[in-house]
Amino acid sequence: MRRVTLLVVVVSVVLAGCAGVSNQLDAGDGSDSGSSGGDGSGAGDAGTTQDDVFLPFAFERPGTYTYETYEMDDGTGKIVWDIQSVEGENITMRSTFTHDGKTRERTATFTREEAMVQVAFLPGGEYATMTMFSPSMNGVYGNDFRVGNTWTVPSSDGTMTYEITGKKTYAGIGCYNSEIRINGSVFTDACYSPDHGTAMYGVVYDDDGTKVREMKLVSYEAK
Repeated sequence: MRRVTLLVVVVSVVLAGCAGVSNQLDAGDGSDSGSSGGDGSGAGDAGTTQDDVFLPFAFERPGTYTYETYEMDDGTGKIVWDIQSVEGENITMRSTFTHDGKTRERTATFTREEAMVQVAFLPGGEYATMTMFSPSMNGVYGNDFRVGNTWTVPSSDGTMTYEITGKKTYAGIGCYNSEIRINGSVFTDACYSPDHGTAMYGVVYDDDGTKVREMKLVSYEAK
């Protein structure tokens, strides 16, 4: 089973902090249960600009994101990210994690540059850093999010292939689904919204294709 410690995840996220994903997204396209075809139509611009950069956890506006979580060994839970304010480079966020009848919550204020690390240590943050923003997903940042785009990089496990498989919508937010395959087998996929600066969905599979961990947006409320 592929297991990733939080320490390794945080180091990888920090190293990815300067990377970006450029594109525009039609938030009304797609559906929760499927993806569009791979012809790349309507997927957005090909170039990267300073004003259109994807940074993990760098929220652009206040809002409340509610995610359902799944862990093969620990069952289901719920994470609520309440982005209370975004003032210049400072973000104030309350994270609430409910699991096994217990709830933990904490509020933190951090800069955009610090966000990737700080969120990892908030309640439930390990789900985000092991699914939607796992180290393997670093390879998607900085690449063109056109449906059908594919690129390959070497890895210690063999050939790692990234593909933008389609556009989906979770809780009214459109996102680009990025799938990772190792030697042809799906390892993980996540659905990113460049407009929101976060992912709507992330899942990690075991070597035999069994779902190990998942985080999925079920509701969003703008402020």
